[in-house]
Amino acid sequence: MARTQFETSLYGLARLLSVDPHRPIEIADQVSFFDTPAISLDRTLENAFATRPELRALRSEEERAALEARDAADERLPKVEFSGFWAEQGLAPDSIIPVYQYQGSVVVPLFTGGRIQANRAKADLAIRELQQQETELRNRIALEVKTAVAQVEAARNEVTVANLGIDLAREEVTQARDRFQAGVTNNIEVVTAQDELARANDNQIGALYRYNQARASLAYAVGQMEALYAK
Repeated sequence: MARTQFETSLYGLARLLSVDPHRPIEIADQVSFFDTPAISLDRTLENAFATRPELRALRSEEERAALEARDAADERLPKVEFSGFWAEQGLAPDSIIPVYQYQGSVVVPLFTGGRIQANRAKADLAIRELQQQETELRNRIALEVKTAVAQVEAARNEVTVANLGIDLAREEVTQARDRFQAGVTNNIEVVTAQDELARANDNQIGALYRYNQARASLAYAVGQMEALYAK
């Protein structure tokens, strides 16, 4: 069961890190606590809004729709066209004469059957839909980031408590051994203290796992997995 849980955790880590599914992952770090600086929620949200790829793609769609709306509006403007050519023609060098032609035209749209207005309305509607999608996406990203930040802070506190539990359990084992060696108590108290130390170690491992998992979730929510998940 422990091996299955370990392998499943590696699969989840590979997904968070966007690693090729066919590439195996080997944990090289020791079980230790890598604390991170205090997290600024406002700055983290701004980083998420600037780096999340789906939000950037949506903004590109908005720019494209804005250009289409501008093109539809510019179709009402008059168009001035000018063209021409210049060349030399003749049967012999001494009979060559210049030949040229220039022409210009002005096109003023008068009757378009509502086509220009329809194109502009279509572009404006697309812009409003994309803006609504951006608002919904920003709200979802904000929820993910805020949740991840809260989870990181809770996991950090859990690690602190687990580390205190380790210190207390080690002190209890030392005191139980001293009392046993002094003949004040039997070895049952020593075994009990050692069992409590083992439980404290398990709690610390679980807290460290949840802390690093929360850090990975925050990095995924912000869109900066490599930058935020580094030690």
